[in-house]
Amino acid sequence: MILIGEVGGSSTEWRVIEDSVIRQFKTIGVNLIHDSVSSFLKKVHKSIAPYTHADQVFMYFAGLVDVKSRRRSVINEIQKVFPTSKIEIENDLLAAARGALQERSGWVGILGTGANFAFYNGRLIDQRIATLGYILGDEGSGAYMGKKLLTDFGRNRLPADIENKFRRAYKMDEPTLLAKVYDPTGAKSFLAGFTPFLHQHMDHSYCKQLVYQSFLDHFNAMAVNYDLSSSVSYTGSIAFNFSNLLIEAAKIMRITIGTITATPIEGLVTFHNTKI
Repeated sequence: MILIGEVGGSSTEWRVIEDSVIRQFKTIGVNLIHDSVSSFLKKVHKSIAPYTHADQVFMYFAGLVDVKSRRRSVINEIQKVFPTSKIEIENDLLAAARGALQERSGWVGILGTGANFAFYNGRLIDQRIATLGYILGDEGSGAYMGKKLLTDFGRNRLPADIENKFRRAYKMDEPTLLAKVYDPTGAKSFLAGFTPFLHQHMDHSYCKQLVYQSFLDHFNAMAVNYDLSSSVSYTGSIAFNFSNLLIEAAKIMRITIGTITATPIEGLVTFHNTKI
């Protein structure tokens, strides 16, 4: 039995492979920058309990720091729950690369709450581009789009009809807005939480242009200084939900888009299934 967990900041996609049968379930997620793996495992224990005897466990985490002592600490906590299993942990960027490209080399990006961009050599992440987080960068991410929307709202730059809809949807005054934006633990998710509003109003030129420009900003920040002779494959809710505008912006930048998926989990199943 193989258990695969693709652990995002808000949710986790799980797949169980046993005797050519694939089962799936979903739980809460965790970002290891903000919370501990032990706390996460306690919260999802009831869901994963039937699989604690798995032969192999592969877990891909948002916020996994590539420091040997930190990785060993995370593995030790997971081993307590899966005492007889072989454990492998990796970060969400390698999950995106394996899910999209398997063992082929190429560029890969994540556009969800945050952003990531890197070159994958078919085995490892070979070159990771600095995205600088939601305060300094993360161009093209949900947090970046939410920040642009809130900035225009706070400075009275929204078109009147969009402003009216925004006020009705969120009923938010400036002190509340600022308190949430400057909350160090939840600001990134808070900002990204406004992307459903943009998606709902994609027929309005303001919302469409904001998303389109965010993707242009993404390519200008992440891609223009590198040789993108191969295509770029994307995963993440923002890439998936606004895929038409992502492709449109890429064409302007003369960048070829490969696959676009909401999550890399199905590709990860294929990747690990071939190694059984």
